[in-house]
Amino acid sequence: MMKKLFLSAIIIVCLFLGQLFASGAAGIVEKGNRLYKDQKYKDALKLYDQALSGQPDSTVINFDAGAAWYKINNYQKANSSFEKALITENKNLEAKANYNLGNSRYMLGLSKENTDLSGAVQLLEGALTNYKRTLELIPKDEDAKINYTIAEKKLKELRERLKQQPQENKNSQKQQEQNKEQARQQQGEGKQMEEEKQVKQEEKKAADKKEQFHQEQASQAQRQPQKQKQEEQKKQEQQAAAQPEESKEMSKEEANMLLEGYRQEENTSGMLKDDRKGVEEKVLKDW
Repeated sequence: MMKKLFLSAIIIVCLFLGQLFASGAAGIVEKGNRLYKDQKYKDALKLYDQALSGQPDSTVINFDAGAAWYKINNYQKANSSFEKALITENKNLEAKANYNLGNSRYMLGLSKENTDLSGAVQLLEGALTNYKRTLELIPKDEDAKINYTIAEKKLKELRERLKQQPQENKNSQKQQEQNKEQARQQQGEGKQMEEEKQVKQEEKKAADKKEQFHQEQASQAQRQPQKQKQEEQKKQEQQAAAQPEESKEMSKEEANMLLEGYRQEENTSGMLKDDRKGVEEKVLKDW
């Protein structure tokens, strides 16, 4: 029995604290709404977050927080808050939550159309669903009708772009292949030109060597007769030096001159005498 009483006491305390916190949260949300009306959306969000820390599933507080997130263009967090606000039995709040969620999904889809076309299409499809649900709950909501028409037109545009995307990708891939092929051809042409250049250089080298060879042959042919003549002359001189000198027959005049020379030489030799021959030297005595 003590256990049951103890549990009953705890339940009573929890209910009391819940009512006390609810009244406190209501005051915080009221202050946040005043800041929202003054367009102080970030300050309002601080109070909404404070209230949500105690009542995270409150559809009303999540709705107010979603509106503040939408005003500062954070559509992703606005979506999350409005989705939580949809879980309500209040049909009027559900209609407003669907309308606001359609707006935030539409804006988020526009922000993705150039980066994630498929994701943008899905977001706009979701926006149309939200506007349709709003009109089911409030058929005379003119704003929901207008937004539905705008979103439907934009969705049609994005779907057409999405259909063309495979062809664009295919064309882009084809263009890339063409660019690669062109680059390979240019590379091949450059390589072929380089090879042709090398062949021409080799042919020029061969032609230069051939011309040099012909010039050397011609120069050697010009030098050969002169060299051969010099060698023959030298050979003749060597042969002449090796042969004995042949005697020549003297003329009568040359013979007479030679005899005359002999005679003069003989007469001259007979006139010569030695004064000392047969003469004894006398010693002069000094006494």
